[in-house]
Amino acid sequence: MSEIQTPRITGALRATLRCEWRILRADPAFWLVLALLVASVFYAVNAGSRHWQRQAQLVQAAQAEEARRLAVLRNNLTEVQAGRVVPASPFRDPRSALWVGMTHGATTVALAPAPLAVAAVGLSDLHPSTVRVSARTKDEFLFADEIRNPLHLLAGAVDLAFVLVFLLPLAVLALSYNLVSAEREQGTLALAACTGADLRRVFLGKLLVRAGLPLLVTLLAMGLALALAGVGPSWMLAGLFAATALYAAFWALLAAWVNSRGRDSAHNALALAASWIVLVLIVPAAVNLAADTLYPVPSRAEMVLAVRGATVDADRARDATLARYREEHPDAQPAQLTRGNPRERVARRIAVVDASAVRVQAVVDAHDAQLARRQALVDRLAFASPALLMQLAATDLAGSGGARYAAFYAQVDEFHTQWRAFFLGRARDERALTEADYAAIPSFSRFLAAGPAAATRSDGLAGVAPRLLGLAALALLAGLLAAHGLRRVERR
Repeated sequence: MSEIQTPRITGALRATLRCEWRILRADPAFWLVLALLVASVFYAVNAGSRHWQRQAQLVQAAQAEEARRLAVLRNNLTEVQAGRVVPASPFRDPRSALWVGMTHGATTVALAPAPLAVAAVGLSDLHPSTVRVSARTKDEFLFADEIRNPLHLLAGAVDLAFVLVFLLPLAVLALSYNLVSAEREQGTLALAACTGADLRRVFLGKLLVRAGLPLLVTLLAMGLALALAGVGPSWMLAGLFAATALYAAFWALLAAWVNSRGRDSAHNALALAASWIVLVLIVPAAVNLAADTLYPVPSRAEMVLAVRGATVDADRARDATLARYREEHPDAQPAQLTRGNPRERVARRIAVVDASAVRVQAVVDAHDAQLARRQALVDRLAFASPALLMQLAATDLAGSGGARYAAFYAQVDEFHTQWRAFFLGRARDERALTEADYAAIPSFSRFLAAGPAAATRSDGLAGVAPRLLGLAALALLAGLLAAHGLRRVERR
């Protein structure tokens, strides 16, 4: 019996697909929706490319400035060692490990964009494009900011992730909101039921055309636009395609379920519009509000106060130590015990930096722990909104999500420790820098090649897989509801 019915079922589905395609291609609104989708995809990818080009220009400018600065230092070192130049002050002495490591010789590091970076700006517009590492405390780079337009940061960037999260569902819903209600209002639903056709397969065919075509056009436009932007095939691109397909499937099946409720087209449109507002706008905003309320990010003013307090306390402790030394050694040379003495200034500066580093580390640890708790809450609540899951998946795949930046800053922290050990160790030993020391100055590229403990790449499936599984679960739930609802339509 099944062998006899299968060709008829397959033929009915094929006929439904052909018929629905003929109806849609005669509708100008259908082509308008597809054109807007394609234009939005190309515009978003172009905007993402321009954003990362600006980032690359900033990085290149910072690296060029560092190269010029180091060239001047090396030239000055040669002149000083040859006796042709006498440094005007310790602040300008290229042999001083303390001042070179803290100011003149500071190095610039940057997180290289991921292969799919043009797809999502993510957090890259909030974090500085370059980080300047010196022998100072880590707040110098962990909390560095570039001056940006606050209105632009508030509105966010128009990138491919924005198009997929906000516009693709609207296109799917605009073509699927009257999937069943239009048949009922035109009187063709009862006629189709009288023919003995399987209505669920008929509606499946209609849904495949109305939701599948916008999805197919979007994926093709994405592939072409990203290829023109220089993005080659990768598992990240495949993951983005999979997330997009699951996200579109959720909205299509939600539209099918709403249609199965038996209401008119106007009610369906209003219900689906309300669903879009709730799931795309309200729920993500509520998640962010809950995270801000339960785990507020510590104020950066606390970091500034900690550094200032540590500096004052270190100065006071140094003064008290020198006062006790004067009392115990009244015959000591006064010049050796004053702040103006170069050796005393170096010792005092090292003491201040060490004391500040201890306090800053305590604040940074509290800050990182709070951010970790906040992100864990967002990850749990994200399953309440397919839009939030899609956004997080897109930024993770593009390498502009919070996890990758956190790993990058952890790696910079390790490099900062190595940098401070190199320069402050020589300053404590009162060793003057030489050409050999300049050649051995820590390099971030060499540091990366050495394989540090903190990883900067987030191209593993660990972070993205839960997002994809969440989208698949939500799509499956919507599909079960739609199948149950359409079964009731068939019985009527």
